[in-house]
Amino acid sequence: MIDLHTHSLFSDGVLVPSELVRRAIMKGYEVIAITDHADASNLDFTIPRVAAACSELTRRWKVTAMPGIELTHILPETFSELTERARSLGAVIVVAHGETLVEPVHPGTNRAAIEARVDILAHPGLITHEEAALAAENGVHL
Repeated sequence: MIDLHTHSLFSDGVLVPSELVRRAIMKGYEVIAITDHADASNLDFTIPRVAAACSELTRRWKVTAMPGIELTHILPETFSELTERARSLGAVIVVAHGETLVEPVHPGTNRAAIEARVDILAHPGLITHEEAALAAENGVHL
């Protein structure tokens, strides 16, 4: 099994990366990405720590642990810049928190994330048919 959207205690999860990954291994996962919530204020704090943990866990355990980030509640016009910054800091997977009825994400977030070519648009509840087609064209997974 594979899970590319998990959170550790570096955002709203409750486990340190090693325990999160260990629990995934015990459930049969072969690949896991740790994609904590972030914005411009904590990218440079979160990604290097998660990347270091993932590197160590992948080296020592029978799992592929991938460092990532979930860009959350950011202005649509900052998606390209923050996606590039996240990748330069070591994020292998960039997830965007999409527009949904449940959370007050900025209008235009889905399109901006797709145009920035994030890897995954999570929670895209308010996505349009046009945006879904653009996501497929840009290789963005929903």
